Amino acid sequence: MRRALLAFTVSLLLVAPLAASDITVQSVIDAMNVSRGRHALPLLREDSRLDKAANDRIVDMEDFAYWAHESPDGRSPFTWLRPAGYDYRTAGENLAAGFETTELLMQSWMESAGHRANILSPEYADCGVAVIDGSTRGRATGKSIIVLFGRAKSAAMATATK
Repeated sequence: MRRALLAFTVSLLLVAPLAASDITVQSVIDAMNVSRGRHALPLLREDSRLDKAANDRIVDMEDFAYWAHESPDGRSPFTWLRPAGYDYRTAGENLAAGFETTELLMQSWMESAGHRANILSPEYADCGVAVIDGSTRGRATGKSIIVLFGRAKSAAMATATK
């Protein structure tokens, strides 16, 4: 019976593979929090101000057709945080482009030392995410994703989280 159950399970996996999830703001946050949970870290909170900063940043990238941690005129990714109302003590950024599923995105980030360090940093409490179809530099397949990580300067700042 056990062998028959195993064969049925294997054949079911071959016929109906696990569905990959589309990349959304929520799927990115959930996946990062799964990784943080595996390392006994507090979960990241989505912060509407960081969402706004990430969206403003990706619009800037689209407007000026670049994809980099620093803008062509030398602005850092954290330039967008304070205008969005997020006064930070520490901040970080992850970028990714050309991904079709959240699983592939997370696999790539977790295999990259810098991206992994941001996701698993105990210094960050909040995050904001922006996702667009295609690329900021023209037509492309997949999605482009920006995650801004942060820790607000004061506890009072944390009241604006979602």
